[in-house]
Amino acid sequence: MGLFGRKRSGLPQREVVQGHTYEDAGLDAAARSAADGHIDPALAALAECRGKPEVRALRVRVLAEKLLGRAEALQRTALETGNPDAWLLAGSTFIEEAWAIRGHGWASSVGQDRFRMFFATLRKAIGPLNQAAESLPKDAVPWAQTQRAALGLQAGRDETDAIWREIAARSQTLYPAYYTRLQILAKKWGGSHEEMLAFARLSADAAPQGDPLAAMVPIAHFEVLLADQNELIGNKHTIKAAMLPNTYFSKVRTEIDAAADKWMVAIPRAHPRALEAHNAFAAAYVLAVEPVRARTHLVAMRDHLHDLPWNYFIDHDKLREEYLKVYGKFVAKAQKPAALY
Repeated sequence: MGLFGRKRSGLPQREVVQGHTYEDAGLDAAARSAADGHIDPALAALAECRGKPEVRALRVRVLAEKLLGRAEALQRTALETGNPDAWLLAGSTFIEEAWAIRGHGWASSVGQDRFRMFFATLRKAIGPLNQAAESLPKDAVPWAQTQRAALGLQAGRDETDAIWREIAARSQTLYPAYYTRLQILAKKWGGSHEEMLAFARLSADAAPQGDPLAAMVPIAHFEVLLADQNELIGNKHTIKAAMLPNTYFSKVRTEIDAAADKWMVAIPRAHPRALEAHNAFAAAYVLAVEPVRARTHLVAMRDHLHDLPWNYFIDHDKLREEYLKVYGKFVAKAQKPAALY
């Protein structure tokens, strides 16, 4: 039995897209070239969005993932040309290579040798990112990437706070930077639920109406849920752990509603992370069993699945199947015309 009930025949046959929660044709073209080993289109794609930090942050992350194994070559290009986009992409690719070495499981599942390689590779990112930041002093994205490296390197709070101040001085709403800051404040990285939730609430309050930064609120609650579930499992309360996702989000509905309304009160502005944010709200409302709000965000996702936060409570290999059940329950069923008698 899945999280949302028994498997039923006749699930809606929909083209579900996983791992591509953005709409950027220029990025898609550059990513295809990068996958084939060509870096010039990637550098051009970054150069054309230097004044658009949200677009730039998304592009560098996606392109770095496509260029795994090419960080050293990118660094040589940067040394030869002094191109700030090459510095940024080199540093970002070192970060992706480091996480590929470590894996995304719990620290207890990572051996000492892999941890040493992980830290060594992450440290290689710092120099290129510093060069990128010096080359374009107003650019928040090198600092956002440095924050990611600092998280993995387990930097102290004085250092991560200083990096955050550099980001905030350049951008008040950079979505991925806020997400990483939230992780730094999370209990699993040495912070606390209270500090993380306070940051998420403040972020949503300070965000302009129509900005998906409001999604930091449900994302923070998913972090609390995950930590509480793991604690229950560790104490062998497996039944309570299985029931927790639904009961937890029912209790925090009011706060999730306020954040969703802050984003959706007006026509939301076009934003590269909008589909990610709809995933966060949709998952929260599905667990709270709130049909109207769940349907709103499920439809807005347009069948683009982001791993987070769904993977916090659904196994990755079952995600598509479980999503189709959710869609059938909250969207397709609600759209069926009433029977005529």
